[in-house]
Amino acid sequence: MGSGVDQHEMMVFNSQDSEDNSADFGQGGTPPQGEAAAAAAAAAAAAAAPDPQQNRIVSRSGFYWTVGVLSTIIFILLAVIVVVLMLSKGISGFWSTTCLTKQCIGLAAMMKNYQNTSVDPCEDFYEHTCGLMYEHSREDNSFSHIRYKELPYRVFHIIRNSKKFASKPNEQMRLFLNQCMNQTGMEADTLKDLREDIEMRGGFPFIDENWDESKFDLSAMLANYIKINRLRLPFIAVESFKNPLNNNDNGLYISPGPHFYYYYSMALSNNKEATAQLIRRLLKLENRELDEDEFEEVFQEMVAFEAEIQGLAKPLEVRADPSVISKMKTLAELQKSVPEIDWFRVIKAMPRDGISDADEKEFLDRIRVHGGGDYYFGEGRQLSAIINKTPPKTLANYIVFRQLVDLSMYFHHKDQPSQKRYLGYENLVAFCQYQLASFFPMPATNVLTEKSEYNFDNWKLAAEMFNNIKKEYAEIFNGNTYLEPSIRDLFLRKLEVLSGKFGEKDYLNGSPLLEKMYETLNFEESDTPFQVHMKLWRHRTEQLVEHVAHNTPLDPVYMNNFHLHGAYLPYANSFFMNTAYLMYPWIDTSFPSFSNYGYVGSVIGHEIGHAFDTQHRKVDEKGKPTNLWITETNSSDIEFEKREKCLTDQYSNYKEPLHDFFMNGNFSRLELVSDHLGIPPAFRAFQKIKNTLKLPGFEDVSDDQMFFYNYAVRRCETSSSPKNRELMLRRTHPTSRFRVNGVLKNSPEFSEAFKCPPKATMNPENKCKLY
Repeated sequence: MGSGVDQHEMMVFNSQDSEDNSADFGQGGTPPQGEAAAAAAAAAAAAAAPDPQQNRIVSRSGFYWTVGVLSTIIFILLAVIVVVLMLSKGISGFWSTTCLTKQCIGLAAMMKNYQNTSVDPCEDFYEHTCGLMYEHSREDNSFSHIRYKELPYRVFHIIRNSKKFASKPNEQMRLFLNQCMNQTGMEADTLKDLREDIEMRGGFPFIDENWDESKFDLSAMLANYIKINRLRLPFIAVESFKNPLNNNDNGLYISPGPHFYYYYSMALSNNKEATAQLIRRLLKLENRELDEDEFEEVFQEMVAFEAEIQGLAKPLEVRADPSVISKMKTLAELQKSVPEIDWFRVIKAMPRDGISDADEKEFLDRIRVHGGGDYYFGEGRQLSAIINKTPPKTLANYIVFRQLVDLSMYFHHKDQPSQKRYLGYENLVAFCQYQLASFFPMPATNVLTEKSEYNFDNWKLAAEMFNNIKKEYAEIFNGNTYLEPSIRDLFLRKLEVLSGKFGEKDYLNGSPLLEKMYETLNFEESDTPFQVHMKLWRHRTEQLVEHVAHNTPLDPVYMNNFHLHGAYLPYANSFFMNTAYLMYPWIDTSFPSFSNYGYVGSVIGHEIGHAFDTQHRKVDEKGKPTNLWITETNSSDIEFEKREKCLTDQYSNYKEPLHDFFMNGNFSRLELVSDHLGIPPAFRAFQKIKNTLKLPGFEDVSDDQMFFYNYAVRRCETSSSPKNRELMLRRTHPTSRFRVNGVLKNSPEFSEAFKCPPKATMNPENKCKLY
């Protein structure tokens, strides 16, 4: 990001060298018929030439004289420039007060480019800060997502231009990328391996003319597929989590699937043509053609079945339940509740072959089952009823259809109304970049940091900011007037033990944990695209088991290394920020403090705020529910809800430009609360460690104003058309515009910094204040 200028200059210099070389050697020799004349001319020239040694002496002295004159002129010009700058800025420390690193220059240029100074910051701060971003963007998108897309492309470019890597993780990543980009190979693949794989895992009644229903074993088929598909099987999805009931160790969480975790575009109903095309290719192996009418009938049966199990799970209701962790059950309790499936057999299929008895026992002991709602443990035993009434043929078909949806990302690239080719990415390159980030998060991150002069001191800086912001939260709670002492003490305890981790130092290149993570992944140059993907999916499941059984630090499955990922983990009471967040343009040790605290500081404040939001304020420092909010008067609870309603009402009375409806404050309330909580402690911490640095071009802007500019500018986005109403109303996070204007309207510090007059749009008389 910061090296673009350097690379461009190098290209210019190289092109000049090339042009000089072509001038010297590009004319070739003399035509053959002129050889004699050319020789005579050369001899005459040699006779008339002065002594070469004398010529060299004259040339060298002239060269030194020329260099001396030019150096004097350049020195005088620089001195004049410096004097002019010092006089215009004041002689006191021009060099020491303006940051001129390439990171600071890049950030300042971006801020200048995006600003619309014709808009009064006290009337619309978002438009004032971001109003001209559209002049510097080719698409409707957020600033953060545009930056996100740059990182995978840089990794992609490095890998595609590398013949081989010394480390195994990086080399496996290179081999994978080669096959991901092998569109010709995917199109030429007969899918014979897929056909054999489907047969081995239990068959496919829809195309198997001799499929024997009497041999169908649901548990066996689920066990065969969970080895490669953790999330999109019927009845079960598995992921890791921090278990507060077991010292916050890693655990395996069994929950309803597939509808809990797939993207909307992965719903079966959106992949009709994709699955049909793959089935046509499978049938072609036997010189058969797809019966379109039969396919239509079976496909609609699959969609109806998926809708039935999704309706039973009610994922949105369950996710909003703050006590869901305390309702967890054991695998044995699940087996008793839903005996139609051998759950132990299914789960035992996940570990790699040859796992030790001790590791298997540790793994099984760390399993917990989703206990919320009626899905697994409802009194009506509805899940058992669905399994018992559904024909075996339907169950088997659905399992295979779900697998075909996943495969269609690679082997079917016809545009779909909602999925589009390559899972919605604009081309194969973008899709494979996404795959690198998903399946090789740490190797990809390491390649990036090693090739980009990454500043690892940013990790230390972020940790210092985290501790400073925690202290400010403590002061805010100590000064609160409505929290009862027991609740205030609870908040202070949570703050004291709240831990923070920045970057992934345990997984840097060559580390034992990284090598262990990829030791069983063995791609070969001769592997087909299908073989590569099957190995990869199996490896990911094995990684998940290792993470749980051995309690390794990072979840290998959900490492969002190229997305900006900062998260508070409520049941572990811990905070994590990934490497992508800890680099330019988000943070840098060369930045003035207002820049680092204005954005990353406010993000840290936001995530810490989740420990005290609507839901997690009722969870103690060990991740367990507490009854401290229930008292004789419930005064603290009542006051909190009144103040929270102030925030949600503001958003519920807000219309985003280009949209003719109000937003949904209740749906976004957790993020509204954390946005509101994050600014004050970050601003207060910044006030205590202000440095004298300025950004170039902003020397006359106050540090307090620059704090808020830096908060806002990285939330800029461009939008020229309305978005889907339903998706807008179900946004977890408020819109970017509201996250600037809506949050800062409630900030007295903002109004004071910009001297906003009373009742200005950004300085309303009635402000919300939570704590």
